[in-house]
Amino acid sequence: MHADQVRAIVDGFEAHVRNRTRFQLYRIDNRPATLDEAYAIQSEILTRALRSGTDSVAGYKVGLTTGKMQQFCGVNEPIAGRILKSGVHRSGATVRKSDFHRLGIESELALHIGKEIPALRPDTSAQELIGYVDAIAAAFEVIDDRDADYAHLEASSIAAENSWNRGMVLGEPVSPAAFGDLRELEGRLLVNGTQVATGSSSDVLSGPLFILAWIAGFARASGEALRPGQWIMTGSIIPTKFAVEGDTYTFQLGSLPAVTVRIR
Repeated sequence: MHADQVRAIVDGFEAHVRNRTRFQLYRIDNRPATLDEAYAIQSEILTRALRSGTDSVAGYKVGLTTGKMQQFCGVNEPIAGRILKSGVHRSGATVRKSDFHRLGIESELALHIGKEIPALRPDTSAQELIGYVDAIAAAFEVIDDRDADYAHLEASSIAAENSWNRGMVLGEPVSPAAFGDLRELEGRLLVNGTQVATGSSSDVLSGPLFILAWIAGFARASGEALRPGQWIMTGSIIPTKFAVEGDTYTFQLGSLPAVTVRIR
């Protein structure tokens, strides 16, 4: 795919966002986009977002982290997106629904990178992986799926649009020292104080540290590296909830401090 073709596709994407056009599958020469082509589109979207010099990449999100969703979208690995600093909020933040086509929130575990991660061996242990993490937090990923038709999805089309990431809301970070391999952390999502869904950090493929290893490999293959200070969103523990104006969402994960976001 030529650079001018990528630019034309992103011009179309920006027009669709402005006009609130419903999410559409990406086609390159009348065929589905490959993941490599999708990441080229994502890279151009990111380049434009950073062009002013007032923003930066605060971390990465990982999507399609369950076998069921991978099978549904026809892939055998997760997909990645970049999180911009301008989209990072602290617990208690208020998010305006009208800023999105269709605002969704996903209940996740976020990992804070404490030191640069080198090329990892396939047999890197959980104990080694946790050594690169200096804090963890319950978090909400903020997404905009642009009213996608979930009966007709492709991983490449989602990845092209930065895997739908529009930011994150972070709970208070704590040391990971007491949480082992970060599996079996039970999650509870509350809406206006009433529990509506549960899940476990073990539901994210082989666990959050597997996700860390995967995204470290993805970044390296993309000519990047996970940097100290960046956050990694490890995938939804509870299915996406589409936000309702006036509601307050709270996610509790194990003994981590809860994270809350208000929608107006």
